[in-house]
Order: sequence, then C-alpha cells, then structure tokens
Amino acid sequence: MGKRGLAIALSGGSVRGLAHIGFLEVLQENNIKVDYIVGTSMGALVGGVYAAGKLDELKKKILKLSKNRILSLLLSNRMRKGNTDTKEIEKFIEPLIKGRRMETLNPRFTAIATDLITGNEVYLEKGYLLKNISASISIPGIFQPIKIGKMLLVDGGVIDPLPEEYALKKAEKVIAVNAMPRKIIFKKGGDTKDIIFEAIAIMTNKLIGVGKDKRENRLFVQIKTKGIDSFDFKSVEKVIKLGRKAAKKHLKRIIELSQS
Repeated sequence: MGKRGLAIALSGGSVRGLAHIGFLEVLQENNIKVDYIVGTSMGALVGGVYAAGKLDELKKKILKLSKNRILSLLLSNRMRKGNTDTKEIEKFIEPLIKGRRMETLNPRFTAIATDLITGNEVYLEKGYLLKNISASISIPGIFQPIKIGKMLLVDGGVIDPLPEEYALKKAEKVIAVNAMPRKIIFKKGGDTKDIIFEAIAIMTNKLIGVGKDKRENRLFVQIKTKGIDSFDFKSVEKVIKLGRKAAKKHLKRIIELSQS
C-alpha cells in the first residue's frame, strides 16, 4: 500500500508525554481524521490507547491517579529508585485495551522500541498492543527489557525520541509533536536517577533537533513543558492542558493538513 493521509508522530517525555492526551483530544473534538499514529515511549502509550478508541477513559484514569497524592508519590519514588517494572503500568492500561491486537486498530499504530541485542530501532506493528506499548516505554534503568521473539526491547527514545521520519514513510503528511522541553533546567540536589534523567533529556533534545524542516507536508509542534520533571505526577492536569493549548495554537494548520 502506498503512502496516504495524515500521520501523527508522538515523542516520549515520561509525565510530560501525557501532554499528548490534550493534543489528541483537540483533534478528536474537531473531527480531524488521523490515518496513522507513530509513538515513542509515553507517546506510544497515549497513541496506542488513542488508536484503540479509549483516549477519554485514559484521561479520566490518569487524572484520578494524579489527584491521589499518596499513590502518585509512591509511584514516583518507586520509578526514581528503579524498583518497578512495566507490570504496574500494564495493570493500569489493560482494562482500556483488553487484549487488542495491533492489526485491529484504526488509525493504524506503530510503537517504536530499541533492540538491545542488535542496537537497532524496531517498529512494532503486529501482535498485542499491550506488550508493544510495554516495550516502547521500558526506560533503561527503570524497567526491565521486554522480550519479543529474539529481540530484547527497551524504550524507543534511546534511538528515536520523536519518530517523525518513520511517520513520513507511512503518510503523505505528518504532524510531529514534541513534549520534551527545548531547554533542560537542572535542579540541584537531585539523586542519581534525577541526574540520569537530565542526561537522557539532553541526549533526546540533540536527537530531535529543533524542528527547522519547513516541508509543506509537515508540521512541527512544540509543547511547552519547561520546568516539569519526568515524574512530576502532581502536574498531570497542567501537562494535559499544555497539550490542548499547543493543538489549539496550530489548529488552523492542522485542519489544512487534514483536508489537503
């Protein structure tokens, strides 16, 4: 099948990546037809649930969790200390996607992961949605790698934090949405994990670039998440609103791309 329609590429960003909920919500409200979603890390989680038609339910569950300060604090601390695996997240999203397979999704969806064995970027487009999301979000040092076939998979952001180029292989037009801040603010007094996350964020920025490509078939959207930490669960509601704000700012151009 040749390229057609509109693809959305969604970055990672941990809690900041939940801004994609607000961005996609605005597209839904304006009946923007999306043909493909390509997501890395948190972008894969949000994009996969969106492709399964459960974005509203995800938002409700995420906001409920973020407002439970004790649960949010416990989860944040466990992730910072590396004392968790993807099973906790799988339990959280499994009721929303209930054994869905990638082949059944509309729009079509690709989760980006990294194979530790070969060092290659991996495009997950078949099999169970839940397992593929788990592979894409498996941040090294936080989650255990996910084994699929002969591959040992970790977070797609290791190689491709914003999978715009792959989205361009799938569709004629692409909207690339970056939830990572363009400038990283290092906070003194952080523990070892905080330092690791800041280093990863710097690497991610270098890989993403600055969105200078001005091709007519492309739109780069920067969500302004500066100052929000990777696991700042108390800011989830704010983050989702930032995603909505970014979508509304570019709505005219998004509509043009979807209709051209």
